[in-house]
Amino acid sequence: MAVFLAAGAALAQVSTTTGPRGIYTVKVPGTTQADDPVRTYLGIQLLPDTRFVGLVGTVGGSTLSLQNVVDHSGLADPERKSYVQVLDGDGRGFVADIEAFRVADIVCAADLAPWIQPGSRILIRPHSNISDLFGAANRFGLGTGTHAAVADNVVVWDPDTQQERVFYFHSTRARWEEKGIAADAGRAIFRFPFGFYLVRRTPGTLRIALSGEVGSEAVLLPVRPAANVFSLPVNLSGSLDAIVRADGAYSIISGPNAKRADILTFEEPTTGLQRGPFYHLSRPNASGWREVGVNGSAAPIQPLDFLSTLVLRRDGNAGYVLVEGSLAPPAVPRPPLPPDPEPGELPLTGELPLPGMLPPGIELSVETSTDLQAWMTYATPQIANGKAVFNLPAGQGRAFYRLRVTLLF
Repeated sequence: MAVFLAAGAALAQVSTTTGPRGIYTVKVPGTTQADDPVRTYLGIQLLPDTRFVGLVGTVGGSTLSLQNVVDHSGLADPERKSYVQVLDGDGRGFVADIEAFRVADIVCAADLAPWIQPGSRILIRPHSNISDLFGAANRFGLGTGTHAAVADNVVVWDPDTQQERVFYFHSTRARWEEKGIAADAGRAIFRFPFGFYLVRRTPGTLRIALSGEVGSEAVLLPVRPAANVFSLPVNLSGSLDAIVRADGAYSIISGPNAKRADILTFEEPTTGLQRGPFYHLSRPNASGWREVGVNGSAAPIQPLDFLSTLVLRRDGNAGYVLVEGSLAPPAVPRPPLPPDPEPGELPLTGELPLPGMLPPGIELSVETSTDLQAWMTYATPQIANGKAVFNLPAGQGRAFYRLRVTLLF
């Protein structure tokens, strides 16, 4: 908080800012032919608000209790499934779904003993659901239909079954449904840290806005044999070699050639192009990241789009791969993403939660940044339903926003 004396007036002002939230605007191209759908991968890096950060008290099997928490059931989100993520120690990055919040403890879906000990630092956060991402009423106008085969699809890849789960907005029943299931799917969870993709069967470019808390904590990706689709933590300066662990515990499988190693491809929604495929070379006299079929490629050290989705293919046993997030600014500032607005595109709004009850005499302004370091005033918001609402820039972008709250007296 800062206190300033207004020049030439006997007024002082107290000013403070809220924590930053990310809002990524993405252009999603449509198809020009109904029988040739277009796929766009998206990651879930901007997350629902964290419910708890603190220390573990006791651990036993799939159950844990928290230090200084009397009633664990108060941490539950009434509308969403939640998960535990480990923030330190040997289990750093491990994620486990929560099955039940009880008064005395929390029950998870996995054995916690290998990953969490008394004193471990963890967070608890809800999973996103399809309505969080796309609005309960199809906020961004994805193509609708009476069945999945004629509508735009939101697809989650299940690595355990190696099958897709397909969702679409039903044009008659005006709700999200899962393919082949005539029931409301508006609360279908998109489990972190998995990614998803959109399949457009309708024409025209849509613009969507993904928003939420900036998730930069390290994650242990649960890799299964064959295909995996993952979201990555926010890494402002990250390239492949800085994000994915290549040696030590929980590293990718290296090999003397691409056929003997994990294959990593990064899907970038900005361009619709793939980065890679890459693998990690491991030979007695040579090692390091390589781009398949390319000698001397510099691609492994080039910064990735914040919203890149990792497609990892493994011909080997299941395991974990550690990926790192970071909010440190890049050593070399990355060029801004070209907005490239579409003619006649519909405006999008952003929302920031208000910091509690505000007294009279408060002035609010929205500030924006692309690196969480340099901030500039962006807009004066409107207040609606307990949130600060403002128009987002045209086209596409990756940016962070916060509220500046100023009290004049």
